[in-house]
Amino acid sequence: MRSVAQRQHLASGQDSDVFIRSDGLLVKRTRTGRDLRCEAEMMLYLSGHGIPVPRVFEATEDELVMQYVPGPRMSEEIGRKPWLAGSLGEELADLHHRLDLIPAPGFLSGEGDLLHLDLHPGNVVLGPEGPVVLDWASAGKGDRRLDVALSWVSLAVAHLAPVMKLTRWRFLRSFMANVDPEAKNAIPEAARIRLARHDRDPRERAALQKLMDREPH
Repeated sequence: MRSVAQRQHLASGQDSDVFIRSDGLLVKRTRTGRDLRCEAEMMLYLSGHGIPVPRVFEATEDELVMQYVPGPRMSEEIGRKPWLAGSLGEELADLHHRLDLIPAPGFLSGEGDLLHLDLHPGNVVLGPEGPVVLDWASAGKGDRRLDVALSWVSLAVAHLAPVMKLTRWRFLRSFMANVDPEAKNAIPEAARIRLARHDRDPRERAALQKLMDREPH
């Protein structure tokens, strides 16, 4: 299947591009040869267990056609409405609690619980019916506390304007107050994973290295 409707480029990620078609559906197209049928299978599984994800329409190795969910990303909402930082932190924590209840599917390799492994505010759309979680390309199995720690790390090391630093602190404080407190012990491992995943600029590498050197409490 190669979608034939007219499409407009919407965004680009680390390994894929996203387009919106003239019929209102989104098309995710890989640039690296990653088989998008695996991500589609993950999304269908999650939808069947009540996790809010975009509806999947079609999938082939190189294209995934899915529902377009209107609304700002949680990261955008934090920037535009900093007074909501605390409640948005609770909302991200709630998404983690929902994942706590979902058994990891058998088609994922490894052992442990279901992990998103990239569940940060930029991968949550605040849609008309509530938050929707995007980008399941990295999903795997492991310790749920590591998934929480990765969410914390992704925002803790993000480059922000000075005016946004207090907002970030409020968001992270609220988030961590509503998750398993033992998740903080997984922060060094989460920093190692983030550092290894993609190229990072020198400032982020330095911040991640400091987190990797932290001793668990």
